Amino acid sequence: MNEVKSSRRSYNSNLRRQHQATTRKRIIEAVAAIIAEGRILSFSVQEIADHSGVSYASVYRHFPTRESLLEALYEAGAVIIGQGLTPTSLSPDDISSAVAKMMATFEQDPTLLQAVTTALAANNIQPPSRRERDQKYRQMVTQNAPHLNPDAVKKAAAIICHLYSSLTWATLRQRFGLSAEESTEALTWALQSLTQDLISRDGALASWHDDRDV
Repeated sequence: MNEVKSSRRSYNSNLRRQHQATTRKRIIEAVAAIIAEGRILSFSVQEIADHSGVSYASVYRHFPTRESLLEALYEAGAVIIGQGLTPTSLSPDDISSAVAKMMATFEQDPTLLQAVTTALAANNIQPPSRRERDQKYRQMVTQNAPHLNPDAVKKAAAIICHLYSSLTWATLRQRFGLSAEESTEALTWALQSLTQDLISRDGALASWHDDRDV
């Protein structure tokens, strides 16, 4: 009899956890949809409840503050963005495959990624993972173009990081209306052109300047 009761408690507990996870997911999706519409500063708990089909009390129970809602949104986005997307090589083939992988990953849940990107930019948030990724870009540039001086490495890494990001993806998608295929082609062209120039520079052009200043 005790074993039966224990099994029932375990079963009920699993159902409860699944229900809670589903409710949180619906709430986060509602927040993402609202922010993706450009209303990061104007949404209310009641509006989230209406969008998600969850009661006001449930939204408040899961996320008692606006900050906790945004934190959950960032975490959901970080899971997607952190899927080994940082490139490790500047070779044309590697750049092409890296861009294609990034675009395919972002397009799995474009509303969520667009909302996360908007929220990060609006709140000027710099997650630790972003700083770690910036350092990886510097290391990649140094390894692939060892003839560049530190200043050139910093600038090259900054440009590559900016191009190869959810912010650029969201800009191309939302502002310019490019499809995933068009964005992939544009970013691949831009990154390949830049990286080929960096790798081809010799010692005399290892700094970042206009050739007219040589």
